[in-house]
Amino acid sequence: MASAAVTRYEAETTPATCDGVIESNHTGYSGSGFCNGNSRAGAAAQFTVTASAAGTATIAVRYANGTTANRPADVLLNGTVAQSGVAFNGTGAWTTWATTTLTASLNAGSNTIRLSPTTASGLANIDYLDVEVGASPSPSATASPPGRPAQCTGSSPITCHFGVSPGNYTVTAWIGDRASAGNTSMSVEARRRILPAVTTAAGTITQYVFTINVRQPEGQPTGQGGTGTSGLSITFAGSAPKLSGLTVQPAGNPLVAYLAGDSTVCDQMIAPYTGWGQILPTRVSTGAVVANYGDSGESSGSFLNNSALFPTMLPLIKNNDLVLIQFGHNDKSTTASAFRGNLTTMINQVRARGGVPVLVTPPVRRRFDGNQLDATARHINGVGVNLPAEMRSLGSSLGVPVIDLTAKSEALVESMGPTNSAQLYLRQSVDGVTDNTHFSEYGAGRMADLVVEGIRERNLSLVSYLR
Repeated sequence: MASAAVTRYEAETTPATCDGVIESNHTGYSGSGFCNGNSRAGAAAQFTVTASAAGTATIAVRYANGTTANRPADVLLNGTVAQSGVAFNGTGAWTTWATTTLTASLNAGSNTIRLSPTTASGLANIDYLDVEVGASPSPSATASPPGRPAQCTGSSPITCHFGVSPGNYTVTAWIGDRASAGNTSMSVEARRRILPAVTTAAGTITQYVFTINVRQPEGQPTGQGGTGTSGLSITFAGSAPKLSGLTVQPAGNPLVAYLAGDSTVCDQMIAPYTGWGQILPTRVSTGAVVANYGDSGESSGSFLNNSALFPTMLPLIKNNDLVLIQFGHNDKSTTASAFRGNLTTMINQVRARGGVPVLVTPPVRRRFDGNQLDATARHINGVGVNLPAEMRSLGSSLGVPVIDLTAKSEALVESMGPTNSAQLYLRQSVDGVTDNTHFSEYGAGRMADLVVEGIRERNLSLVSYLR
């Protein structure tokens, strides 16, 4: 059957009503604004929609939820609850918009559709409804997911592989199922977490859009831990993964945040080791992408001179791309002049490409002397060089932004204390290995949050794309 037309109803346009305010302070919305409802149960957004004939409608609700918590809402059709507790899961940022799709039976003529939050947190921000009435929706209709592609196999997990070339891609995933509830997470390539597990009710399908960087090898550039498979690999896991559609298209011209660093940064192929750069993509919304060239064991000098590392990354940098540079862990015997020289060479060459270099001081090791970290933990190396201090000084002299991850992680680790801080790193009892330099997935996430904090403090261009 042919698909009926999709009609869009904007939340800011009469006769729609908003128990709150119409705002336009978060980019990415359609029309002239969106409904920011009051933070209380029952503070609703209501739409009046018209159907030429009675029938089943497919309704796509576009929303943003910049928190990490679900903001459920009842969907009332003509005053009666049609679906209760529809999930409006966190999208990661108020500028990241997602679509939840549901179905309802409309009367001929005028109908009201009311989204009524069930908790004191209120609604997500509501942009519009796309309503399709009177026919089975076609795969190309705005409101309908396109179905699971042939490149995907399995049920738990669902694994998908696309034979694309290295580059940046827009990946759109429709998560959820019309018939059953789900719990679905999403990761790509070498254990790069993209979406934490989200829960969807039966009949609820949410659209997520990401920008993904594809490299080969897919993990560490020198192939440590394995090279992976060429192309783009996507995994949907969770306790009950549900996927109703997936598309992969070349990305236009995203802002790229390149990462130059060591094993505390890199995409680790083998669990439980996790670099903070492996988690950073979960903090970045579509339109920007993280390209992680971190590699285990690298010092400032070895990264600069290894043909698979800085020389490979450099030609890819375009105007305004960020390059976050973190070294120190493996500069154990590097002199101050050599360390500054290596970093200066990287800075100058990044700038020559039109990129924006950013120095990131190295995260601390977990080495306590009483209740405080010792000098080795704080990266005073074997020849007495205070490496983080050199980076701060160099940044000041060259006008390069500095994210002081050493100071931030030192404050975090010391505040947690000698015992509790162990969870940031690898523990024999949990991970099968004791390692006070490398991070658990939890620890890598905390470090990624500190980097994001620094990006905000320095007001770098990536701020507009943070979730």
